[in-house]
Amino acid sequence: MDLSVDEQRLIAEFRKLTPSGKDELLAAAASLLRGVGGESCGEDGSVSNQCKVKTRESLPEAEKTPIFTE
Repeated sequence: MDLSVDEQRLIAEFRKLTPSGKDELLAAAASLLRGVGGESCGEDGSVSNQCKVKTRESLPEAEKTPIFTE
């Protein structure tokens, strides 16, 4: 199983915790999964308290079109 550097660091830090610290961290993670923060996941995986991000407008000066010269 390949883990990223961040995942490896999290595992190493978790192993350093005391048993009570591990229980506290796991309880906090469980509360996040339950949605205590007001987030509720729908059946399609969408979160109810998010808004749609506006799409960026196109900038004609940023387009990569070739310049024709004579």
